[in-house]
Amino acid sequence: MRNLFLSVISLFIIVSVGCNSQKKASRITFLSPEPGNIRMGDTIKLQLNIPETEQTDSIVYYVNDSLIERSNGNEPVFFDSSNLRIGPQQLVAKHYQNGELTERKVSVTLLPQQAPEQFSFSVVNTFPHDDEAYTQGLEYQNGFLYESTGEYGHSSLRKVDLATGNVIQKVDLPQTQFGEGLTIIDNRIIQLTWREGIGLVYDKSSFEKVKEFNYQASREGWGICYDGEKLIKSDGSNRLYFLDKDTYAETGRYIDVYNHNGPVDNLNELEYINGKIYANIYLTDKIAIIDPVTGIVEGELNLIGLLPQKDRKLDTDVLNGIAYDRENNRIFVTGKKWNTLFQIKLLSP
Repeated sequence: MRNLFLSVISLFIIVSVGCNSQKKASRITFLSPEPGNIRMGDTIKLQLNIPETEQTDSIVYYVNDSLIERSNGNEPVFFDSSNLRIGPQQLVAKHYQNGELTERKVSVTLLPQQAPEQFSFSVVNTFPHDDEAYTQGLEYQNGFLYESTGEYGHSSLRKVDLATGNVIQKVDLPQTQFGEGLTIIDNRIIQLTWREGIGLVYDKSSFEKVKEFNYQASREGWGICYDGEKLIKSDGSNRLYFLDKDTYAETGRYIDVYNHNGPVDNLNELEYINGKIYANIYLTDKIAIIDPVTGIVEGELNLIGLLPQKDRKLDTDVLNGIAYDRENNRIFVTGKKWNTLFQIKLLSP
């Protein structure tokens, strides 16, 4: 009985000491910054809120696991955010007292300083487009459009005459595959599927499928484009992935896309135009113009009202499809089951 009594007392002491230690440590918190958004280029103030009863031997501050500064007291540390990557940042403070360590963390999101430049448009020309084509990917080369269409049981790869809208060449995808984004590298056509986790590679001339490749970190296949060195792929989130142009494997590099309000999700069909990524934002009439290095949305092209109401049917769907004629600097856009393909010109405010 005595042994049981001593055991209970010992357990009570251990629990009490543990609780008091945890309670003591929890009194140290981040004073600055508070969780939330900050602007790129702002100076971040780092400081802990330490009760007067606590002693401080030193504090070491980190941003995303990179050492920022060591402090022998609790004086504030100032850090320039200009060199940080856009998006979530984790700030860590390691507080040392009598050889004991207390670690505190706070998360902030770095956003661009400026709102995107707003572009409107003018229609330069119009061309016929198959209003049964559920457009998912679009490319232009030498007078022809190369188009990927979606929907299970109706997905296809097409070569279309720009002037007439006539389908010159076509191959249907299996009913179990949903066609998505498309781009061209030399004599190869790369077409994505949606949730099937594979990309398809075709010979450009014959439309013969020559290879398949598997997705990796990217969740799904939405849009894809080629910048002359690497492939850029969207998966419906705000993240764009960079792929090797020969193996189609993800390189591990990516950018997260943000505007001044936060992440820009639902990035869909992509086109690379004059050093920028143009991305349809799914379920909107807007195209985001993205810096491929930083992920910042530098511009927004508002195409509301592009397709006249009289040309809309019950199954006419959203804007989707961007193609660029590099030789003649022409931009073409269309939508899912639209009867028209538009050549447009961007207009600054």
